[in-house]
Amino acid sequence: MVEARLSPLAAARIRPRLSRSLSRARWDEYRTFLLAARRRDYRIVSLESWVRHPESDSAPTLILRHDVDQHPRSALAMDKVERDLGVRSSWYFRWRTAHPTVISTVKSRGGEVGLHYETLTREALKRGMTTGPDQRLIEECRELLRAEIAAFARLFGSIRSVVPHGDSRIPAVHNADLLRGEDCADYGIEFDANEAMRGRGLGNWLTDRSAADGGWKDGIDPLELLASSVSPLLCVSHPNNWSSGPSLWLDRIVGAVLRSGAAAASRPLRTGSDAPPL
Repeated sequence: MVEARLSPLAAARIRPRLSRSLSRARWDEYRTFLLAARRRDYRIVSLESWVRHPESDSAPTLILRHDVDQHPRSALAMDKVERDLGVRSSWYFRWRTAHPTVISTVKSRGGEVGLHYETLTREALKRGMTTGPDQRLIEECRELLRAEIAAFARLFGSIRSVVPHGDSRIPAVHNADLLRGEDCADYGIEFDANEAMRGRGLGNWLTDRSAADGGWKDGIDPLELLASSVSPLLCVSHPNNWSSGPSLWLDRIVGAVLRSGAAAASRPLRTGSDAPPL
């Protein structure tokens, strides 16, 4: 009845939001995916492990990477699925999702953690940019990124890698430009997770989507890739795409509570901030 009173354009915008809000969790689907890889004799490894120690045998390989873009609590549910199966993966947190409890839990279970940086896009948005950045801004942001990586390491322990986050609001600006061609040792890390995959002969770069958006980018069926022994297969997933609608709303409520005045003392670490606690 609500949609009947809306314009067709407004209704079209609301449908996917309602679908997402009412969606069910997909953790059984993720478990099925990992079990299918095992049945096909895939070696399942974290991204950091694979970059540092490439294929050691002829077995097909599934590489796991998680970008925690929203709702950090959903990472714990995905981590539990992997822990139950004895699987390890690499996790990349934005500042807005770098929740201390979530990160410490993931690390205590053997997960590798890094920064999902958005330094350049954040600065570009501050300055109202709509076109690509000039070299001066890139150099400024490289210095900022060094400081961010150091701050992340101070707060959560040493890290080996980082990965850029995209921002659809400014498609002409790419965070990846900051470390492309750079010596990552100068930034206190070993590699950028995107750059490290260039020229490595990936069989497929598999990226998830929410259930409302079809589950997987480009409509790819991951089980068909596994059945075809595509290798190495990089799976980049976002835990919030697998969580239920009610669970995501609970995270929003928790975030609102954390932003209250009572939490002022912990604001540098709170969930919900895009800026680093420098």
